[in-house]
Amino acid sequence: MKKKYILLLLFTLSLAPFALSQQQIYVDASNTTGTEDGTGQHPYNTIKEGVAAATAGSNIMISAGNYYPDSTWNEFDNALYIKPGIDLTGEGMANTIIHGVIVDWDQGNLPCSLEGLSFLEYHFNRGPSEGPFDLPNVIRNCHAGVIKISHSPGFPVGENPGPIYSFLIGNNDLGMDGTIEFAQGAGNVENRIQNNNCGYIYIFSGAGYTYLVDNNDVQNGIMDASGACNTKISNNRIINGAIIDKSGGNQDEVEDQFIENNLVNCDENAPILMDEDDKAAIIARPRSVTIRNNIITCSGNVSGISSKSGGPFHLIGNTITVDDFMQPATDPDEAVCAVYTKAGWGYVRGNTIQGGHLGYYSKAGAVDFSGNSITGSYTGFLSSGAEEVHHNTIKECHGDGMILNGLGGPVHNNVIKDNTGSGIRVLRMPIDLGGGQDTCPGLNVITGNGNYDLYIESISEQHPMLFARFNVWDHSDPVEIMLYDIRDGTDSTGLVNVDFNPVGYLGVSAPVSVENLLMYPNPAISVLNIEFPGSLNEPGLLSLFNTQGRLAQQVEISTGETSTINIGHLPAGIYFCRITTGNSVIVKKIVRQ
Repeated sequence: MKKKYILLLLFTLSLAPFALSQQQIYVDASNTTGTEDGTGQHPYNTIKEGVAAATAGSNIMISAGNYYPDSTWNEFDNALYIKPGIDLTGEGMANTIIHGVIVDWDQGNLPCSLEGLSFLEYHFNRGPSEGPFDLPNVIRNCHAGVIKISHSPGFPVGENPGPIYSFLIGNNDLGMDGTIEFAQGAGNVENRIQNNNCGYIYIFSGAGYTYLVDNNDVQNGIMDASGACNTKISNNRIINGAIIDKSGGNQDEVEDQFIENNLVNCDENAPILMDEDDKAAIIARPRSVTIRNNIITCSGNVSGISSKSGGPFHLIGNTITVDDFMQPATDPDEAVCAVYTKAGWGYVRGNTIQGGHLGYYSKAGAVDFSGNSITGSYTGFLSSGAEEVHHNTIKECHGDGMILNGLGGPVHNNVIKDNTGSGIRVLRMPIDLGGGQDTCPGLNVITGNGNYDLYIESISEQHPMLFARFNVWDHSDPVEIMLYDIRDGTDSTGLVNVDFNPVGYLGVSAPVSVENLLMYPNPAISVLNIEFPGSLNEPGLLSLFNTQGRLAQQVEISTGETSTINIGHLPAGIYFCRITTGNSVIVKKIVRQ
């Protein structure tokens, strides 16, 4: 037996963070000799006796066996009380088995450690103690059903919460339903929850803490509903559940919440979502949050990421896959979205999005949406926010590629192609797709879509013109673009008209400003007057096409003066007037009465 305890002592010294110069007390349930003094030769046969003999700094070495505590605590009749400043070390969670709960509730600021044990539950319930505390309480390499940290706040230091107990919870096995829970009063220390296997991790603590929740295997999910803390949830694997961050966070514009490098699988029946109004693999509600480099896979009626946080809200480099839907949602606010945001402000960059009623749905917050890829959604992109939208690829959606609902930033350098519906659908102005007030460069490639490349539904007296210059469309001829690629006021009375000049294949480098071109009267009865800016003095060619795209009239004009064109012989109707001068092409609609 002596040899076994020597080996156990060496094992403990290699693991315990503060096991130097400790008094050793030995416990072995198999000692039935009647001689017990806590030595290796005569160990106590109950842990309760070992704890009673221990003083601060003692390490209680517990041999393999079954142990049955007999104290009462709350509803438990099998509680084991421990003291501040002692360590309990077993011979492994499969060997040293405590059939009861462990309770740490005595006053004191010295840390305890539990290692290599199996027990039903652990409860830390101490009152406040004056710090600082240099060493954490440690629970590792143990098996349990519940580990719960609940205590009073620390003594205030100035206006901040004072030092309080810190914890390292590591390498424990709590099974598929086991829970790790922190409900600490306010404090300002660091807690680490690492490398555990459990069902849930909950953080309900007050303000001031730093939490690192890292590299855990969690069956059902992680919830942070703490006060203003600094929390990083990273490298975890959520088997079927969610990461829910409802923490208070600190002041706006301070990055203090990070959710990164996690693997999250979630279906609509995940237990952690049962009481949530929003069903999503990551739910973010703090004042600020950065969500990056996560791999998220969802099935059923559950979204990928749902955020109603403050700012900044940064969404960077995530891969999000949700189920495909072949029909639109009745209400977009109840749609399954790969990403839904109603955040304050932030960046959405470099994400790969697949599926959903909506790939990306913004009702506020992001200021920049760039470098993202969206495929297989019903509607790829729906925004009522103010993002600058650029350098994204939105393709192969079952409905529209992009829906813009006004108030948006410039939309440029995107590829919007091969969607079953329209490429871009505009519900509300203002929008700048190129050459408008936002000095947008355009350069969107909008091709191969089943409906119009640009479909206007907006009626706006305040913004009667949508600028969409310098983009690439399905067709190369401006009249064909007007006829087949753009649906606007030309096609339906009252809608916003589109001012466009295509680019690329036409070699356009210095387009004429349409605002400075006067064409009157419009509607016209017999003559049409065309007046160019005084700076243009090149010959031009005017071509009139009917709504079937057939050439109705063609004349040479001089751009240095007002030209009068006789159109009295043409049938009444709508015509497209294309003017080519130098390297510029202008298309405007006229009506012959």
